[in-house]
Parts: sequence; structure tokens; C-alpha cells
Amino acid sequence: MKRFLIILALIIISPLSARADIIKVDLDELIDIGLRENCELKIQRLELETYRKDIKIANRLQNPQIQSNVMIGNVALGNASQAGLVLPIEVLKRGIRKKIAEEDFTIKETELKQAEHNYKLEIMQAYFDVLYAKSVYKIQEERLKLFKDLVRITTERPKISAYYEIDNLKADIQYASQKIELNIAKANMLAKQFELNKILNTGHDDIMYDTKDPSLFGNWSYWNIKLPEYKTLENIALEYSYIIKISDNNIEKSELQLTDAKRKRVPDISIAGGYAWQAHPSAANNYSGAFAGFGMDVPILYNYTPDIQKAEIFLERSKADKKAYENRLKYELKKDYNTFKYSAENMQYSQKILDESAKIVKLSTDAYIKGKNSYTDLIINETAHQEILSRYLNSMSRHFYSYLEIMQDVGHDILLIDEELL
Repeated sequence: MKRFLIILALIIISPLSARADIIKVDLDELIDIGLRENCELKIQRLELETYRKDIKIANRLQNPQIQSNVMIGNVALGNASQAGLVLPIEVLKRGIRKKIAEEDFTIKETELKQAEHNYKLEIMQAYFDVLYAKSVYKIQEERLKLFKDLVRITTERPKISAYYEIDNLKADIQYASQKIELNIAKANMLAKQFELNKILNTGHDDIMYDTKDPSLFGNWSYWNIKLPEYKTLENIALEYSYIIKISDNNIEKSELQLTDAKRKRVPDISIAGGYAWQAHPSAANNYSGAFAGFGMDVPILYNYTPDIQKAEIFLERSKADKKAYENRLKYELKKDYNTFKYSAENMQYSQKILDESAKIVKLSTDAYIKGKNSYTDLIINETAHQEILSRYLNSMSRHFYSYLEIMQDVGHDILLIDEELL
């Protein structure tokens, strides 16, 4: 009996311990949480630190070598033995190598900022998708209430009506069908919530984040989005885009690599020095002293011309890559800017249509209750209203997505933080 009670307690406790705490936050707070806790970004930040170490590695000095030349036997009678150090010295190479490593670090650092920017947009889209799913669920809930009322109304109508039984059966069928639609909407809403938490990937399985906003039908702050004129937006993109900055860094890096290739022709040297002695049992006297040496690489058999030519090609390609990207960016930005502008107008039109459609459904419902129109007319008006609701949500989606696309084009989150530009 005791074992049974323990097992029963474990069965009851297990689901409770596995349940995650649901925390509702707004979009800005969710972005902060994601940037701070996301596992992938933490890995990228660790990787950035390896590039910081590469700067010190590139600036390293060559280690000295211990060399010796000890004579043994009769040959030592007229020759000195030597033991000392040889120090290789790179000429005009260590400084440029450090600058290349610094440029690599700057590129990686900018790539991290770009990844954070893209991650913000990913969270914003996922947050919106949850609100969209919640809005659909809310619509389906309201529709279920309507059909529940219609079941009640058709049931309460006088049974002498010619269409009493047909209307009542139709209402029952639509009420049951709407329960299915509501379950589908709920499953989709939960799926979007799980997708949002998968994108956050904070590593905390005991926490489930959810949107603080209940749906898209409220006064969401992002419906008041303002953008500067197109030319200002283009200038911001060309100046602040992380990709443009990376392109500039790649050009600078290619120029440094070209300089590095040319400096390989400069001979490296080595200097040596140490102790020298002459000692042998047959020798009358032991002699000792010091020695000095010098060495130099001579680039004769290979003069690094292919290395220089390769670096020149990479430099030209870096410049061409930047120009090609800027050209594509301008066209993409124009397209998305116009989409945003017209989608904003469409939202206003859709709102007006939605308000009028809701009024039609209410009037049609009241008329059906009073017996002034048929059940079929009511359902036709209600179905038309659902289509208008769907179009309204789609216009919301298109408007917000176009904003995210512009943010992607600009390639920098400056529009989210610098209100002086608006």
C-alpha cells in the first residue's frame, strides 16, 4: 500500500514539475531577453573572443634558437667549437600581419552586430505571428458565440415556422463545425508560441514566454510606425548598414593583404652570437672567446609575384562586391518602401470596411430574431464578414512584414533607437 501511494504521488507530481511557467512580456522586453539569453548568440560572442586572441598571435615575435657546433677529435686542434643563440627577425611583416588580424576582428564584431540585428527581426516576426494566431483564435471564439446564440434563437423560435427544423439543424451543424475551427485555431496559436520560444532558445525549459498583447485588434505601438522619406532611408542604409560596413572592412583587409604580399619580398634576417672555444688534450693552450653571425633570406627562386597578383584580384573583387550590393540594395529598398506605404493605406481602408461589415452582421442578426430575414441571409452576411476579417488581418500582416523587410534592407537597427532620424 505504501509503495502504491508513493507511485501515485510521483504520477501526480511529475506533470506539475514538467510544466513551464508562462511569462507574458511585451516585444521590447522579449528582444532584450533574447539578446541576453540566446544560446546561439552566446556561442558567436565566444567565437569573437578567439579573433581577439588572433591579434596577439599575429603580433608575436619569433622565438630564438639554440645552436651549437662542437668539434670532437683531432679536427678540434685547429677549429673552434661554438654554442649560442640565433634570433630570426621578420622585416616589415609583423605590423601588417597584426593589422590584418585587427581587421578580421572588426569584421567578426560587425558580423555579430548584424546577427543580433537579424535576430531582433526574427523575434519581431515570431511575436507578430503569435498575435496573428491569437487574433484568429479570438475571431473563431466570437464566431462560436454567434453560432451558440443562433442555436438558442432557432430553438426558441415558434415551432410553427416552416423553416424551424431546418434552421435549427443548420445552427447545430455550424456550431459543431465551429468548435472544430476553434480547436484548429488554438492548435495553431500554441504552435506559434512554441516557435517563438524555440527562436528565443534561452536554455530555460522551465519558462515559457508569451506575448503581453492579447491580439492585433488593440492599439499596438507598432501600428504607429513612422519612416523618413525614401532618400533619407536610402542614405541611412548606405551609411549604417552592417553589410556595407563589412564590405568596407573587406576592402581594407584586401589592401592590407596586398601590402603583406609585397612585403614578403623583403628579406628576413637572423642574427647569432655566443661562446666559442678551442680545447684538446694535445693542445698547448686552451683558447675561448665569442662569435657573431648573420643570415638573410634571398627571394630569388620565388619572388612572390603570384601572391601579389592574387591579392590584387581579391582587392578588385571586394570593391566589386560592395558596388553590386549597393545597387541591389537600392532597388530592394524602393520595392519594400512602396509596399509599406500602400499597405498602410490599405489598413485604413480595411478598418473602415470591417466596421461597416460588423454593423451589417449585427443588423442582420437583429432582423433574423424579429423574423424579417432568413437564416440563409444571416449566414451569407456573417460569412462575408469573416472574409473581410481575414483580409483585414492579411493587410496587418503585409504592413508589418513590409516594415521588417525595410529594417532588413537598412541592415541596421538605427530606426528602432534613433528617433531624430524620423
